[in-house]
Amino acid sequence: MIELKNKPPKVFFAEEDRCGHFVTAKIKEIWAVELDLYAEFQRVCEKYSIQYFACGGTMLGAVRHRGFIPWDDDMDLMMFRDQYDKLCSIAPKEFKHPYFFQTEYTDPGSLRQHAQLRNSLTTGILNKEIEKRYKFNQGIFIDIFPIDAVIDDPEKLNDQKKEAFRYLTISKKMANLSVRYFEPKNLLKRIIKRVVHFLLNKYCCNHYQYYYKKYEETISKYNRDSDSIYIVTPLVEYQPRWYRLREDFDDIVYLDFEYLRMPVPKNYDNNLRRLYGDYHEFVRGGNMHGGVFFDTDKPYSDYIS
Repeated sequence: MIELKNKPPKVFFAEEDRCGHFVTAKIKEIWAVELDLYAEFQRVCEKYSIQYFACGGTMLGAVRHRGFIPWDDDMDLMMFRDQYDKLCSIAPKEFKHPYFFQTEYTDPGSLRQHAQLRNSLTTGILNKEIEKRYKFNQGIFIDIFPIDAVIDDPEKLNDQKKEAFRYLTISKKMANLSVRYFEPKNLLKRIIKRVVHFLLNKYCCNHYQYYYKKYEETISKYNRDSDSIYIVTPLVEYQPRWYRLREDFDDIVYLDFEYLRMPVPKNYDNNLRRLYGDYHEFVRGGNMHGGVFFDTDKPYSDYIS
């Protein structure tokens, strides 16, 4: 695998049975790259006093396993929108190659609705995007989600959801004819798409970031009006299990996470029960990415060229 700035102990790479699940050396290499990314992320956040927390499966892993869930292969972090904006403003000057801080504004076409910190010398391509060969950075990554408020008024919330979905849909459709353009295998579809791309891209599709910005403004519009918050950017729908109160994050504790330390809300029990129910019961599941092709030896550019 590639050389890492934050090297794990040699014993870390040993294959092991963890909670009845066999963890291979290859998975350990993926974890090591992600932990290296996290260590660099942690360095920058500490430098600028940016507060963040473990999220979802990473929080569960920190509490239940003191590290990764044995069958997990990603790392999720979260922070309030003001902290997220602060990080986005200083990230380009702080994260140097091979680290790359990816948002829609630093890497057009990624359209993740959240930030990712990537290692440019590795590969972490979503299975559903492999054949499309998108040009944006697709190194192994960790996710950084902004936390936004949820308005208590059901009517306003419904209008917000519709408006956000409309802006995001327009943005994606326009991006698919510009920065996310790829050619289908079918000859007829390829010809039609080339013509449409030629006719529309020059005149309108490069404005997709305007609609993406409107999407971000819409999902964060009530951040000063409500104490209810939503932990993950609404990729699909607002789900009640992701709702919290701001006071849930007033206090934090640091837990071991493999050979590093991870901040989680002090009342993590309430957070995890809301997310998973009886989180002490082992239930194997996937991640929200739907499968990722990893390579810890080669850069993503080798696969999309």
